[in-house]
Amino acid sequence: MNIKEMQMEDIEKRSLEIEEEMSKEDADIDSLTAEVGELENRKAEILAEVEQRKKEMEEALKSSKEVEVLPTEERKNTMDKEFRNSKEYIDAFAEYVKGDDREMRKLLSEHASGTVEIPEYVADRIRTDWDRLPILSRVRKVNIKGDYTVQYEQSATGAVKHTEGDEEHPAEETLVLGSVKFVAEYWKKWIKVSDTVLALRGEAFLDYLLSEFEHQLGLALENAIVAEIIASPLAAQVTNPIDNTAVMAAFAQLSDEAANPVVIISKANYAAIMNERTTAGAKIEDPFNGLEVLFNNTVTGMLVGDLNGVEVNFPDGYDFKYIIDNTTYAEHDLVKIVGKVMAAMHLVQPNGFAVVSAS
Repeated sequence: MNIKEMQMEDIEKRSLEIEEEMSKEDADIDSLTAEVGELENRKAEILAEVEQRKKEMEEALKSSKEVEVLPTEERKNTMDKEFRNSKEYIDAFAEYVKGDDREMRKLLSEHASGTVEIPEYVADRIRTDWDRLPILSRVRKVNIKGDYTVQYEQSATGAVKHTEGDEEHPAEETLVLGSVKFVAEYWKKWIKVSDTVLALRGEAFLDYLLSEFEHQLGLALENAIVAEIIASPLAAQVTNPIDNTAVMAAFAQLSDEAANPVVIISKANYAAIMNERTTAGAKIEDPFNGLEVLFNNTVTGMLVGDLNGVEVNFPDGYDFKYIIDNTTYAEHDLVKIVGKVMAAMHLVQPNGFAVVSAS
């Protein structure tokens, strides 16, 4: 190798070889000595180049402006969020929902990302609307792919005192476990729209879909949660008139884990109980004993319990999926749009709720 092309590692290697060659009887000392001189010169050149580069870097750093650099993951998340909020992405997502993925595929390839995610403003709007719903906002929400089982403690013997030195040890705990299986299903709503609606672009089209679907699907989920509580074998069943004594009759059946109980009742039954306060012999300051009252008109009796004991799984996330059907009503110049969300819900806390029925 030409000495002018050598790097430090090459120079060190050749220097060791020369040292060995010089120890031989037939060594060409003059030639080897001259080569050592050339190697030293090349080493000095390399060191000078390193020093020059260091000076240039120092000068560049002095002249550059300070720039705040986010950690890699945070920077990536910020860039992804900005990307999903861009007009180009929102327009492409709207066309993707309609069934045309060409704009989205082009945009994702340019952004080096293969995953289609809902625009940030859509996710925020869904969360905001659902957070306003009194029942859906209080349940425990998870995102677990596929079916799964949650175990709960059906019964167990309690702890007992054991005096030091007592030869008789406490009996082993008797624990009985139960389980609830979560199998997600779709909740759907569909509408017929004119071709004019499909002609809407970007945010205008997505806003139209959200106004049609987000609230109604949220209400459908609330009704499903209520139906699950009523049908759950983990809920205590109480027979009592739906009057000012019902809340306490239900409250008495709740487990200690039901830490933040609420009352779920129809507006008609709520009005009847409130009117009952003023009748003779029933002048009660608060027939709900300070518990927060939530309204759901599918409840025929009364539910009392802690909604944190209800688990709702959204395996595909909280965003809705849409199906665009251009053929079924084509002769009427109408398009069918189906909005759907996949979820599974169960009461997982024994006696986390009490269901009051008049008979």
